[in-house]
Amino acid sequence: MKIERVSLVVVLVVLGVVWVGAQKYTPVVLMHGITADNGTMTHAVELLRKHFPGIYVVAPNLGGWYDSVMRNMDHQVETLCHELKSDPHLRGGINLIGFSQGGPITRGYLERCNDPPVKNYIGWVSPQGGVFGCPQAGHIRYLNWTLDEIADCCVYDSWVQNMVSFAGYWRDPYAEATYEKQCLYLPDIDNSRPHKNSTYKKNVLSLKNFVMSYSTIDDTLIPRETGWFGVYAPNSVHSDMTR
Repeated sequence: MKIERVSLVVVLVVLGVVWVGAQKYTPVVLMHGITADNGTMTHAVELLRKHFPGIYVVAPNLGGWYDSVMRNMDHQVETLCHELKSDPHLRGGINLIGFSQGGPITRGYLERCNDPPVKNYIGWVSPQGGVFGCPQAGHIRYLNWTLDEIADCCVYDSWVQNMVSFAGYWRDPYAEATYEKQCLYLPDIDNSRPHKNSTYKKNVLSLKNFVMSYSTIDDTLIPRETGWFGVYAPNSVHSDMTR
């Protein structure tokens, strides 16, 4: 199956960002990715405001470049939950878009908090199925080397899980049992462990639409099909879209 390039605006029109009866747009929340801050969402924010005059759009900032890497996923989800609940403009419900690492963060918000409630959810080229490979963290060579070494040696150690964001969705196909047992974040929001969280399921089922996307030319997320919950097959680096 192939995904063509589709305008974010077109997607939101299809999902129905407008409450037709009340002639009022549902607010949109855009969550930035790793090694970034909300400035990277500026173009998307401007695009939405241009095509939907009067729409309320917010792009939370979860601390910027450093915190997006060196704060664990639970911490970032908690921050987002507090920030959105504190915004009175969002109380009637939101359309939620997570870009890159913002995808699993916003899915965590949806499943754990959902206050204000999410009407439509979009994972915008995001690691929903996890990653097995470090993207380049800017142009700081020693930091990229350090992150690679941490991922290789001890990504499932508790100190890494409690500090490094992407450790929470690092899915090693050669260590699946360790991943399920010791990875703190993704197995939890995937509800893949024996004890199931009924609230997570209920909140996902409350959505009108759940949209996933990935890029066929992505060289950051590994595997790129992770945006569709694609993962590597066990003991392999070949994508498996059937799991």
